[in-house]
Amino acid sequence: MAEDPNEKIYASECECRQIALYSIKDENKPYANLLGMAVTFQYHEDIFWPSYGATMTIVDNQENLISSMPIQGFEKVVVEFEDVVGETYSYAFRVWTVQNRITRERRNTYTLGLISEEGLRNEGVRINTIIEGNTSAQVKKLLSEYLKVPVGKIDAEKSATSIKILPTKKTPFSLIRSLQQKTVSERTGKIGAAKNSPDKGGAETSRTVTKTDVNPEIAAKATGTAGYLFFQTRKGHVFRSIDSLVSSDNEFNGKPPVNLEDPFFMQGAKSGEESRKRIQEIVFGNELNIMKKMREGAYSSLCCFFNINTHEYEEQVYRLSDMWKDMAHMGSQTKLGGGQEYLSKYPSRVMSTIVNHENHYMGSEVASNEDKHGGDGDNSYPDWQKQFLAQGISRLGILFNQELSISLTGHLELCAGDKVEVRIPNQKPDDELRAVWDPEHSGTYLIKNLNHQFNIPGKSVYTVLQLIRDSCGIKDQESNVK
Repeated sequence: MAEDPNEKIYASECECRQIALYSIKDENKPYANLLGMAVTFQYHEDIFWPSYGATMTIVDNQENLISSMPIQGFEKVVVEFEDVVGETYSYAFRVWTVQNRITRERRNTYTLGLISEEGLRNEGVRINTIIEGNTSAQVKKLLSEYLKVPVGKIDAEKSATSIKILPTKKTPFSLIRSLQQKTVSERTGKIGAAKNSPDKGGAETSRTVTKTDVNPEIAAKATGTAGYLFFQTRKGHVFRSIDSLVSSDNEFNGKPPVNLEDPFFMQGAKSGEESRKRIQEIVFGNELNIMKKMREGAYSSLCCFFNINTHEYEEQVYRLSDMWKDMAHMGSQTKLGGGQEYLSKYPSRVMSTIVNHENHYMGSEVASNEDKHGGDGDNSYPDWQKQFLAQGISRLGILFNQELSISLTGHLELCAGDKVEVRIPNQKPDDELRAVWDPEHSGTYLIKNLNHQFNIPGKSVYTVLQLIRDSCGIKDQESNVK
């Protein structure tokens, strides 16, 4: 933004350059500029939403666009903002709803519901042809062929798994979301048979041993990590493994936090010059819900598999404590907490499923790729449930170990799925204070939900982030979780 020497620049300043509304009949030039009518604009992204969206409050006392145009749905809306550092951001939407309309004294007030064009067109697209091949490659193909998403706007991490599926008239988004938990990353996953040696259940502790009729010691040990997330940001569509999104280094194909060298920080009292890095407000969400995670099988689960081809019955136990070091983590704790590790000794969730390696195999050899069956890997589409069922549930289950929401002055450069560094003051008394920042709740967080709140007449914007992470501690500093 151009600086006026007579005006003070505030960290929250943001100027709306245009709000172009296009008629369905002619999208070559804007039908109207809503800049003088729009009051508030709120933009949303979420790692669990396949499309981004927004709401805009309109006060129309001149054009009566809702009737004269008229607004009937699917109109194109392009919004452009310039932030306090002079960067320009453009967002394109389609109108999907008109809500909260009030007519009074020759003035219409209403809210436009906006969504990405792909999100709206997805509802009318159905897929009924067989989809087969590498999972990530097929996700790219679905988005580009059915929704016409440019390949350059698709960020799909390579997968080790392949699929062959008849979608039965699912929408592209529904089909892709059904593949999330079943996908194993090429970088982080190892496709292969589970370890068939009996699991010993770990070392005994001084605590009272639980009595249970489910004996994990006779079950095979399931290994690995799995699970992808699919969502859309202003940059495009993302289909990446949870480990990749969580990781800050190349080992898991991850990226460092966007503000690694300049963290967002919270101060007890406002002092000095305004800073774009200062957290305005912080609210902690759910933490340490062990009962919920145990029922979901996040710490330990027992999977019962019945092979419909060989009539074999097999049990596998999966423990997060055993696989902790094979996953990417945002915090510095080196293992599952002691209490959680103890509770994971016995499976808290029992699941059962049917394994069918022959489902898509037309050859004459053994369809299974498991070593014990003597398969030679000729089947391109075996049943991988032993490699993703428990693994995907556990990987997603611990992603919400810590939750908090923070309010910042506008940061339009951020996207859902980015990682940010956050510093929270240590609440210990000054005479006991050894560290300025809370050593367990400060650190790296993943942006789950992002909400830019624009006050258009006031030329300001605030960004609210819902943050999550799977472990405690600041990277490169020792955590107290033992």
